[in-house]
Amino acid sequence: MVSAASGNVVPGQPFRTLLRYSLPYWKDFAIGGSLAILFVFIGLGLPYVLRLAVNQFDAGTMSASYLWAYFAGLLVIALATGAARYWQRMLMIGASRKFEYDLRNDYFQHIQRLSQDFFHRTKTGDIVARATNDLDYVRSFVGPGVMGTVDLIRLPFTLAWMIYLSPKLTVISLMPLPIVSLVVYFFVVYINHQSKTVQEQFSTLSNRAQENLAGARVVKAYSAAGRELRDFQGDCAAYMRENMKLAAMTSLAWPLIGFMIGAIMMLVMWQGGVMVIRGAINRGDLIGFIVCFALLADPLVSFGWVLTLYQRGAVGMNRIAEFLLEEPSIQDTLDTRRDIETLTGAVRFDRVSFGYGSATVLHDISFDVAAGKTVAIVGPTGSGKSSIVSLLTREYDPTSGTVSIDGIGLREIPVRVLRGTFGYVPQDTFLFSDSIHANLAFGRPDATRIRHLARRTRGQLVGRTKAALGDRSRGSPGPEDSHS
Repeated sequence: MVSAASGNVVPGQPFRTLLRYSLPYWKDFAIGGSLAILFVFIGLGLPYVLRLAVNQFDAGTMSASYLWAYFAGLLVIALATGAARYWQRMLMIGASRKFEYDLRNDYFQHIQRLSQDFFHRTKTGDIVARATNDLDYVRSFVGPGVMGTVDLIRLPFTLAWMIYLSPKLTVISLMPLPIVSLVVYFFVVYINHQSKTVQEQFSTLSNRAQENLAGARVVKAYSAAGRELRDFQGDCAAYMRENMKLAAMTSLAWPLIGFMIGAIMMLVMWQGGVMVIRGAINRGDLIGFIVCFALLADPLVSFGWVLTLYQRGAVGMNRIAEFLLEEPSIQDTLDTRRDIETLTGAVRFDRVSFGYGSATVLHDISFDVAAGKTVAIVGPTGSGKSSIVSLLTREYDPTSGTVSIDGIGLREIPVRVLRGTFGYVPQDTFLFSDSIHANLAFGRPDATRIRHLARRTRGQLVGRTKAALGDRSRGSPGPEDSHS
């Protein structure tokens, strides 16, 4: 069975995956894009108004009424572009938040579906890092990144204005662009590689922190805090170094592109001034051209920022997609019998063998347990006692042989029915950050005998089943704690 999350993922193509997740909100993006076009066309009125005003000053026909009219025109342009920009941001950034909500929920739901073997070969910190840091990078690209990309639509219209005002100055301003393109290509290649390195190092750091927080008691018991602190500081230092390399490059990208745009602007002003002196262009057209170039330069300068979001978002989406493409090794198949709803509990192991990787734990094990009987399995550490229970609850499948309940092979029993039949107390106890009542009823949220079970524990929990607990068994409230 393929999950909804897996169905949206296109391996190795992060932007097709992003597109599929963004499709439900295409109206928000479409309206936001339309407002961006409106923003561009209104903004192009700025050089037009300034050009008219300067030309009228040169002609000596400027009057107070004309001046107020130009002032009103510039004010209307500013207000209209501000309103268009506001609603563009509200729609597109809002859509990116909805996108983030969907992807985060799909990720969590998919991780919950995966089998035990996935968690044995995957570090918890890596799972958490992709759900937080990587997903935030993806959201930043879908929101601000896409919005910055849409703003590039002003380039052809602004360029057309510049050609109309002065073809010669347009050619001069575009001559250095091949050099800018080479610089941008270099940044693309480096930032993509370094972003992946940083995000992988963040996973390592997250895993180190998670293991030490979860195993704080063991660390303290063995007086290993100093060694663990040194290891954590080493991971922090490595993460800082890689992040500093990325920050140095991204910090260089913006100023360098801005410097090159500024240098082109100086060249335009110098050549334009010479042309005004020679009478090849009037001052109104020169002012209009300079304003157009400033409008053109803004998206070019911000392109370095969009480039960073693009690379981080692509790397982040690929890392998240790696887990979304994982399929549980234990799941219902075409052989599963949908008519089974209850089991009585007659267990049979028939020549069962099992191992973890190349290490064999169980070899040719056979036994029968009648329904309602009690069985104790004893043996030294590592002899396979827990593995037998794991096979019975189908956390794993045997490498050979069959396990059956009521004469039905486990592969034929729906996983939901099988695991809903068992009451299972694992060796590694874990209490969720919730009430005692919620922890007792975790396997059966609709249970009605929780207080009865509490009374059977020598009355220690009576009246306190709503008291809060924490993870890793911080303990239940003592007699001195107030009752809920």
